[in-house]
Amino acid sequence: MSGVRDVGVPPGWARVPIADLAEVNPKKLQPGYADDESLVFVPMANVAEDARGLLAGERRSFAAIRRGYCQFRPGDVLFAKITPCMENGKVAVVPEIEPPLGYGSTEFFVLRPRTNGIAEWVAWSVSRSQFRRLAQKSMQGAVGQLRVPKVWLQNAEIPLAPLSEQHRIVARIEALFAKLDDGIDALKRAETNLERYRASVLKAAVEGKLTARWRTDNPPDETGQELLRRILAERRNRWEQEQLARFADKGRKPPPNWKSKYKEPSAPDTRALPELPDGWCWATVDQIAKTMSGGTPDRKQDDWFGGGIAWVKSGELRDGMVYSSEETLSPCGLARSSAKIFPSGTLCIALYGATVGRVGILGMDAATNQAVCGIIKPCRVLPDYLAVFFRSIRSSLIRKGKGGAQSNISQGIVRRTAVPVPPLAEQQAAVALVERIRSHDAGHSEAVIVGLRRAAALRQSILKRAFEGRLVRQDPHDEPATVLLDSIRAKRERTAAPRNLRQRRVTPAAVGR
Repeated sequence: MSGVRDVGVPPGWARVPIADLAEVNPKKLQPGYADDESLVFVPMANVAEDARGLLAGERRSFAAIRRGYCQFRPGDVLFAKITPCMENGKVAVVPEIEPPLGYGSTEFFVLRPRTNGIAEWVAWSVSRSQFRRLAQKSMQGAVGQLRVPKVWLQNAEIPLAPLSEQHRIVARIEALFAKLDDGIDALKRAETNLERYRASVLKAAVEGKLTARWRTDNPPDETGQELLRRILAERRNRWEQEQLARFADKGRKPPPNWKSKYKEPSAPDTRALPELPDGWCWATVDQIAKTMSGGTPDRKQDDWFGGGIAWVKSGELRDGMVYSSEETLSPCGLARSSAKIFPSGTLCIALYGATVGRVGILGMDAATNQAVCGIIKPCRVLPDYLAVFFRSIRSSLIRKGKGGAQSNISQGIVRRTAVPVPPLAEQQAAVALVERIRSHDAGHSEAVIVGLRRAAALRQSILKRAFEGRLVRQDPHDEPATVLLDSIRAKRERTAAPRNLRQRRVTPAAVGR
């Protein structure tokens, strides 16, 4: 079975199955390490995406890794077999390690070259996007857990150049990629600097530094304490109006002491909080707004979905406005679940998952799933300003979250969060300045993204030329690839013959017993 169909090869080259050049998942050795012995362990995240070696390995005890692992040694090639790591080209040649046996994720194939000097050639070959695309098409297994079959990889054909030409090509690839890396590093530094700059802008916005000049020209007309009293009075007034509406809906008159049931919101502990500009105040989210989380109807009930009621999931929060949803609910699905309609203008925060801490402002009435907390109709605080604030504290908010595999922000954490609240006019000024800076930086961000994409495309272009024999000049005096193949096959026959002989001697005795 042929996996990769390269169209022709240059003179002196050959197309051969990987199994002819490397043993796939060789038999593990029994090293006899003590349980507490410290060994090199390489998780998937520690493997580079360009076949140039492993990133820093971790040290783990043999007891912690011996049940499920792949085993490798210097010179082996690691090839990720699972989605999405395979998509990213997770391939590496194992460098020298101590001790000389390493361990890693079981989601790697270990390719052990059958002769010296070809590991880099094999690694770069399987790093090509053409090879990975064909590997993906052959993946098998459950959706979300697809893997490249071992038999496919063994039979997948790759181009094989004469050994001397391989060395020239690999050297040229590495030289070109080293120059390319300099440019990529510069782009990534620019990207990091932009992220830091944006973070500093957000921080300055909620500390009053960004609007310091504006505040000089527009001094506040009330103190922070007066602002807080107005916020709390407005909150209580909303609660009273909601209670009166509920009594009216039920056709009842309010009882004599109904106002005493109002629960005062929790106030922030300001002792550890920084001093705010004149006219600002500290307030908890609980003091300025009502919070609610959403819900997910039973997925087995098909008629609970697709009814036209927008249903926003945490993955759809991208630090901007939300005007549509990937899925919708039916009135029945909404009524028979904990999902509820949040009004347009609600600030939504992702409580857990890959987008934990991300925010979005609803541009329409919508329900959400349980991984979203809605901050509804804040008093004297713009949703846009709250979004700026929560973006500015995302890292610290996530650190407060509970959970092992993933961060988990609770509604309680959101409610207790202390917010620096400026007057409404200054909130508007701060948001406008943040958006102006954000729009100006958008061009720089796009330039970095385009540059990184071009670098990735150029990397693959270099590999394509290399394995078509167009990266370096060919030398007609090089021994053809068939000589290398004959050498590998002869070596395999020499090592296989004694093993077969031993098996013939042992088997009759074993059967007799």
